[in-house]
Amino acid sequence: HTGTGKTGAFGIPIAMAIDPDADYCQALVLLPTRELANQVAEETAAIGRHRGIRSVPIYGGVGYQQQIEAIEAGAHLIVGTPGRILDHLGSGRLDFSGVRILIFDEADEMLSLGFWPDMREIAKYLPEKRQACLFSATIPERVRSLSRVFLTDPLYVSLSEDQIGPQEIEHFYMVTTAQEKDANLVRILEYEDPDSAIIFCNTRSDVRYVTSYLQRRGFDADQISGDLSQAAREQAMDRIKKGNLRFLVATDVAARGIDISDLSHVIGYSAPESPEVYVHRTGRTGRTGKAGVAISLVSGLDIGNFRYLQKVNKIEIKERKVPKQGELLERLRDRLMVKVEQEVRALPERERTFQTDRFVPIVKMMSKNEEGQRDLAAICAAYMKEHRPETQVSEAKRDAPSDRSDAPRESRGPRRGKSRGRRPRQRR
Repeated sequence: HTGTGKTGAFGIPIAMAIDPDADYCQALVLLPTRELANQVAEETAAIGRHRGIRSVPIYGGVGYQQQIEAIEAGAHLIVGTPGRILDHLGSGRLDFSGVRILIFDEADEMLSLGFWPDMREIAKYLPEKRQACLFSATIPERVRSLSRVFLTDPLYVSLSEDQIGPQEIEHFYMVTTAQEKDANLVRILEYEDPDSAIIFCNTRSDVRYVTSYLQRRGFDADQISGDLSQAAREQAMDRIKKGNLRFLVATDVAARGIDISDLSHVIGYSAPESPEVYVHRTGRTGRTGKAGVAISLVSGLDIGNFRYLQKVNKIEIKERKVPKQGELLERLRDRLMVKVEQEVRALPERERTFQTDRFVPIVKMMSKNEEGQRDLAAICAAYMKEHRPETQVSEAKRDAPSDRSDAPRESRGPRRGKSRGRRPRQRR
């Protein structure tokens, strides 16, 4: 649940478990963004200050030197984002052989931003014997899948009164004006970045409009409504069931009986005409034991109707704000940085500096005027469209109790230097 003091929940036990006389990393906290890494590093540093525990934030977008100096000074606790941590691990500057505690904070956000491959890679550098904890504001199926990979026989603790489980649906509504509904739909889709979704409209004309609106903005969208031939409707249904279509725009009648096992989101562009219609819409997600998200765009009298829906259907529908432009830009930036860091790490280390440095003058040149900035933005847009973040734990790994056997820690040779390989002798 949100706002429940998760940092203190893992920060205090970490502070008690760390040996301050041992100058090597003993605990690792992974988070999705640099802002969170900074915040949690400050909070854990304050918690452990009385014991002399050194907490170091490690994240991308800043220089390496200060981080290297902090690591070499003997950091007890590393708090950071997976991408930059992997950079330090790959170059031998970090050694996690002494890590006894692993924390995933905001795990749902980490998966949404595409950190899954990095999380798996970091696990290869950790000792087999460790304590692992996973914290998340929500526990959809993909987070539970993550726990089955990194945790052994985990105990689940929920602080949510409604006890949202993997077989249930999270219900939200967002208030918008009728004039801004189409633009806000795009903003929601960009922020949520669902693997697949059905967008419900009340009329065929709305289906046509929304589909065209999304397609003109580069979204992979198709439609089903009574206007289409049976063959065209079946083709659209076949595409989304096979994972070849991200967004299906539909009327309630046309979508009757749809069964898509991996549908992550249902979006209500138009308010449902009855409580029964709402149940039908949201029932398209959260199927076969998986969690789903239902978001409804409401305006004017729709708000009163939603109170009625909750009463009749006995469903709690929480209000969420439409993401602001600044929040959306931060989200898009974080996704872009995750993919760029992964691409840079894929280069041979001897090539990285040369390959990146030769483009710095070009970027500076292009960013001096608006036309060049738009060209850079087009490059980023094309890149992200081609490289969507991995958001799901692969089917093959979902039921795996552990991911530790493919890279035994004992087989890794010692690394050189303080906090890089051998453990310094502990002071008694």
